[in-house]
Amino acid sequence: MMEYSLLFISFLTHGITFIIIRQLKNKLDQPSQIQESLTKQQKEMEELLAVYLLEIREENEKLLKHIENNRTLTKTKEEVDTRHSQPTQQKPSAEADNSHPDKYQNYQPPVQPEQEEHVEQSLAAQVLALHAKGETTEAIAKKLNRGKTEVELLVKFQQKNK
Repeated sequence: MMEYSLLFISFLTHGITFIIIRQLKNKLDQPSQIQESLTKQQKEMEELLAVYLLEIREENEKLLKHIENNRTLTKTKEEVDTRHSQPTQQKPSAEADNSHPDKYQNYQPPVQPEQEEHVEQSLAAQVLALHAKGETTEAIAKKLNRGKTEVELLVKFQQKNK
């Protein structure tokens, strides 16, 4: 009987040993799986960045072409303007000034309506004005939609500064 019990204990220890070895192997395989997933993610990110950089380059090239086109357009416009302005830079004759004397006679510059200056008081000024009229802090807080303690603090600070 002793032999059977020793065999049973031996099988049991072998079974426990195999279970422990399998768990250790799984733990050793996990970092390699994690490493594989990380390298896959890294490749995906590199591909995304490469695509993004290509898009940025294309946009930059379009922008540079647009800027150059605008420069050439402004240069040609300036040249045209200078060509047209050169003949008009001659001294105007007195006859040309007198040819349309009534043209600007009835001209009146636009008048902007006068706007009333609206001065808005600060919160502290409003609180102090209402307090000077004799209103309670609760009433002031309700009128100004502020907290009672905020109004009390403003009044106390003003009294301290006097």
